[in-house]
Amino acid sequence: MAQQTGRAAVLTEYNADFTLQEFEVPEPEPGAIVVEIDTATVCGSDVHVWEGALEGVIPVHLPLILGHEMVGRVAKLGDGAAFDSVGEPLREGDRVIWTHEPCLRCYSCTIMGETTLCTNRRLGFLEDCSKPPHFTGGFADYGYVWARSGRIRVPDDVQSDWASAGSCALRTVIKAIEKAMPVDYLDSVVVQGSGPLGLFATAMLSTHSPRHLIVVGAPDDRLELAREWGATHTISVQEYPDAPARLDEVLRITGSRGPSVVLEVAGARGAAGEGVQMMAPKGRYVVVGTITGEPQPINVPRVTTRAVQVLGSMGGDTDAYWKAMRFLSAFRDRFDWDRMLGRRYPLEHLSAAMRSSKEMRDVKAVIDPAMAA
Repeated sequence: MAQQTGRAAVLTEYNADFTLQEFEVPEPEPGAIVVEIDTATVCGSDVHVWEGALEGVIPVHLPLILGHEMVGRVAKLGDGAAFDSVGEPLREGDRVIWTHEPCLRCYSCTIMGETTLCTNRRLGFLEDCSKPPHFTGGFADYGYVWARSGRIRVPDDVQSDWASAGSCALRTVIKAIEKAMPVDYLDSVVVQGSGPLGLFATAMLSTHSPRHLIVVGAPDDRLELAREWGATHTISVQEYPDAPARLDEVLRITGSRGPSVVLEVAGARGAAGEGVQMMAPKGRYVVVGTITGEPQPINVPRVTTRAVQVLGSMGGDTDAYWKAMRFLSAFRDRFDWDRMLGRRYPLEHLSAAMRSSKEMRDVKAVIDPAMAA
């Protein structure tokens, strides 16, 4: 019998178009799963890798298959892989999302309980796809869930494209917001950024009913969606291109006090310095959106004299994947999750989807491997 094969969109050099290549579909090792990719979505980190912006920041091994937001349908279960990470049984055809693979035997994994900080972690979308099991990224017909990767069954009432977007952007926001807690009716909150992270953050924070929920970003259609999802105020960086003007507007809205919580999810140079400058005394500033670029200055005396807490947040562990799926399910009638999704692209048109995402013409481009070119 001929070996089964599948397609993958392969990146062989930075800023280049993707090439479709065929690879043999592997058999799963014990504890691993082989899935058919149902849906994938483009993350800003995919764009950064495509551009070469992560070179020297974290290990990147070309050629590779990008894509780390995806939903797969179970095709083959390895021995001992009959349950997801919270004990839900898995069968062929079930939809799952999954984590990168931590080592589970280092200080970060075992003592800190922070698998996203594991120095031995395998990031599938940055792995050399010329080596088995090949299908380590989401922009392909198949995907490989490593034995130590967390995996969560997708609830029946959560669409695959919602789950795909939530498997990175939402689970990252969940961990960051947990670090920012508590938030309630007494708080003024600023979200710096109106991309997928910022929009999911706005939706989640709105469920805590802060006094003010201010989103700073662009373009206007994303700010409109932020208002639909609970922002009490929006500040356009196009209307207010200078940081001092944005600061004045935040202080005006908050009665000169400033926000008690700020989430930086913009990834824009200067955002950290601007965010620290606007903080209320004893405020909590959570940095989650910036993983590339040059070091940024902040006003350290302001941190000290206002007792501002500056917190970093990196990704989200398996529990955040599970919480993300529950949040999408619980609030599917309150928030129109489809509003975040951009155009659908077949695998052959991944290069166009990446360019569209980079130019902010799609909030969250959707890749459908089964879609005809």
